[in-house]
Amino acid sequence: MKESSINISIVSHGHFSLMKELGCLPKLAGASNINVYILDNIGEQGLEEWCAENCFTYLKNENPKGFGENNNIVFDAATPSDYFLVLNPDVNIEVKVLQECVKRASTDGKELVSINLYKNKKMTAYDPSVRRFPGLLDFVSSYIGLGNKTLLDKATIQSPRSVDWASGSFLLFSWSLYKRLAGFDDQYYMYCEDIDICFRAKRDHDIAVWYYPMVKALHLTAHANRKLFSKHFYWHVTSVFKFLLRKYGIIR
Repeated sequence: MKESSINISIVSHGHFSLMKELGCLPKLAGASNINVYILDNIGEQGLEEWCAENCFTYLKNENPKGFGENNNIVFDAATPSDYFLVLNPDVNIEVKVLQECVKRASTDGKELVSINLYKNKKMTAYDPSVRRFPGLLDFVSSYIGLGNKTLLDKATIQSPRSVDWASGSFLLFSWSLYKRLAGFDDQYYMYCEDIDICFRAKRDHDIAVWYYPMVKALHLTAHANRKLFSKHFYWHVTSVFKFLLRKYGIIR
């Protein structure tokens, strides 16, 4: 059986040193069915040369753009493949693990897939990367410190199942689905674009995110400060309202 081809989209916003330290991208690019695309969002010294050394396709923005728009740029620049993987630069995944994930997705006929991300190398601390779709009260509860009821307890999920949405740290799309969705909505500069694209996949194409708990990778997540009146707080609030307007049918 022919291996499925995979294009990996990675947006670097000051992540060059971390990508080199993790060391997984050169290994991924060494596989015959995997192509790595790195979009330099801020113009990092040495990144283009490193990409050339490792046979990555290097793309660069003249001005910084948001997460969703950047991944759309990569998709438009890439040669069509079977799968399009949106991958954070701080995720460390082994070649055989990614290939097993794609093989499972192909065998199961799944067009939108996520995996089990962990926050530590021993893989004992779950990254809360799969969740239910949030409503207004969920966002309010999270903001005021009363917890987040949308989180799924990964410890109780032992077999593959559908989930509402998964973090954009690792989202595997069939090439066809990403194209039908027209990618991420680039009106989200940052935050909620992963919720939105999963929501539209379900609403418009009846395709849910398929979660593989047995497929594991490390995510060295570092959440941006979203204190009141910071730019990250502003981006988050505006994204929340846009998603809620779409969820409740006020905008398409």
